[in-house]
Amino acid sequence: MADTDENFILISDQNQLDTLIDRFFRGQVFADQFKFSDRSFFINLLESLKINHDDFTKRYFYYDDSRKLHISESEFGYVWISTTGLVARDKPTTNSAVNSCLSQYTVVSLLLNKAIEVSQKEDIYDIDSYNFGYLSELAPALYHNIIFYIEVLCKAYLSLNGITPPRTHKLSSIYQKTVETMAAKKHNDSLFQAQILYPLYKFVDHINKLPRNFKEQFVKYDDNPGDSTVILFQTEPLIEVSIIFELANDFIHDFFYTGKESFYIKSGLYQRLLDKADTDEKKQKIKDMYGHFTQGD
Repeated sequence: MADTDENFILISDQNQLDTLIDRFFRGQVFADQFKFSDRSFFINLLESLKINHDDFTKRYFYYDDSRKLHISESEFGYVWISTTGLVARDKPTTNSAVNSCLSQYTVVSLLLNKAIEVSQKEDIYDIDSYNFGYLSELAPALYHNIIFYIEVLCKAYLSLNGITPPRTHKLSSIYQKTVETMAAKKHNDSLFQAQILYPLYKFVDHINKLPRNFKEQFVKYDDNPGDSTVILFQTEPLIEVSIIFELANDFIHDFFYTGKESFYIKSGLYQRLLDKADTDEKKQKIKDMYGHFTQGD
């Protein structure tokens, strides 16, 4: 078997097929993506595993929990095969900083969704209720993961700009480097600046103003005497944070795949907003919120 690229293993002759089939009967554990140069090779593989091809094409996947065998054919022309049960296909991207950011978004978004759900429960105001008690578990989890998400988001942005992120956990330093890079790359006056980076400043500023012995690298261990930060469980602010992070996640995806063509970093947002405003009141509101975009950062 030969790797055709970093994503697929090509099966293009009988010897390669026999080698693959042998991996099953030797009980080898693997989870890989394959391409078959001829459909007959894939059909023969299924038959050797006692899987009827016609039955397979009814759903284009086969799963047998007793054998821990998962085979699924993608519309994009590859076949996913796992002999260890249901596992994730592969890493989201080839950039480790981006992968870290995407993974942390999964964690923090689940926490935010749960926090919003709990905050809307009718018994949340009853201190004897389960949901009120659950706040004590959600609060530190949110605090830790929000801080970490902002860190990995900034580091992913820096990485995608070809800049080695600062080797530190100090949010103020990482954030400042991100702002400097945004200006240097002319990504300011953009959706990225207005809807993602600047709204996050209030979190960074809060952390920076904590007692001088605050150790950001140990925040997950709650090893920070003097830190009295609390999370307010109000639905609307939680939803606002959730929306900011959702935009940030979409931005990192888009920036990774489209680079400088990403609409998130297109400059001229301030003027575009003014052009769309149809009343003086709306124009003034835009000037109040984003007028500084035209005055430097």
